[in-house]
Amino acid sequence: MPDSSHLISVPVGKLGIIPLQSSKPLGEKVDSYISRWRADRQHEHKDNITFSGYEKNSYILKSDCPRFGSGEAKGTLSESVRGTDLYLLVDVMNHSIEYKVCGRPNMMSPDDHFADLKRVIAAIGGKSTRITVIMPFLYESRQHKRSGRESLDCALALQELVSMGVDYIITFDAHDPRVQNAIPLTSFENIMPTYQFIKTLLRT
Repeated sequence: MPDSSHLISVPVGKLGIIPLQSSKPLGEKVDSYISRWRADRQHEHKDNITFSGYEKNSYILKSDCPRFGSGEAKGTLSESVRGTDLYLLVDVMNHSIEYKVCGRPNMMSPDDHFADLKRVIAAIGGKSTRITVIMPFLYESRQHKRSGRESLDCALALQELVSMGVDYIITFDAHDPRVQNAIPLTSFENIMPTYQFIKTLLRT
């Protein structure tokens, strides 16, 4: 009988999901699905210490980016992330979130969302086992190539995330997936949601 020990999936670390304010509803849905799936999954190693914390009611780790009166912010974590396999969800195109600058309302821009993402990564401080950023709309993906004297914002953003310790970046239908050439040694997943679009159109 062939040895099947290599087929055993061992977690990289305790699962942790950090949905930023821009993607909290999505993060809660993902968390609920994973929690139900892991509870229903049958495997013989559930009691093994390696799988400690494998089944939980929720994998969401509380984080926040409170702002000062000037509009500046800081990233905070309410619990330890040491040894955790972290997944950060951020929707840079969520323009419905409001904060105050010197007492006046201001809507969050893609720049604000990206800055909050970096603040949370800075709060993690390299204590996690792995960091994966899930960004449905790739930040600055429209500025993916240079025409004349222009900045290459998308490439700079990706390089900045990698330099802060991000191991994997997942996005959907990037404007130009060749932008991953800016970080050739880092995993960059560009998922095409064509099937999901067609299915939704047919159903509605």
